[in-house]
Amino acid sequence: MSGPPPKDPSQRRRRNPTPGFKLLPHEGRRGAPPPWPLLVHPDPRLAELEEAKWAELWLLPQAVEWDRMRDYGTVALYVRVFVEASMGMADTKLLAEARQLDTKIGVSPKAMRDLRWETDEPLPEPDPDPEQPVNDLRRRVRAVDTTP
Repeated sequence: MSGPPPKDPSQRRRRNPTPGFKLLPHEGRRGAPPPWPLLVHPDPRLAELEEAKWAELWLLPQAVEWDRMRDYGTVALYVRVFVEASMGMADTKLLAEARQLDTKIGVSPKAMRDLRWETDEPLPEPDPDPEQPVNDLRRRVRAVDTTP
């Protein structure tokens, strides 16, 4: 075969989806999360954490597929189990359930790969306006040569 070897996937300008994979938008799902489908947790503190996690998950790229499949109940169960596990309220059965739910809804990178989902490339960030103040300290600091 003649010609140059193919570029490494990380160096390509345009990245087509891997054959057989569903391409999800890197920017995630837009809009408000769907209504919470389960009963509100009786502990107000846990209910608040569930609400925050629910809103956070519905911004992910995977949420586009959850919405398309109307998989609200499974995602809500994941949220409930995740919150209880993160508060130290989980036994081994609950932790196993969390892993199984993750596999079903594709939250982790491995679960996404197993579901044959991948995200497209992120949009390039615009160059910062030189007139705007820079809030990121790492971008404000520059090396200065102090040798005489």
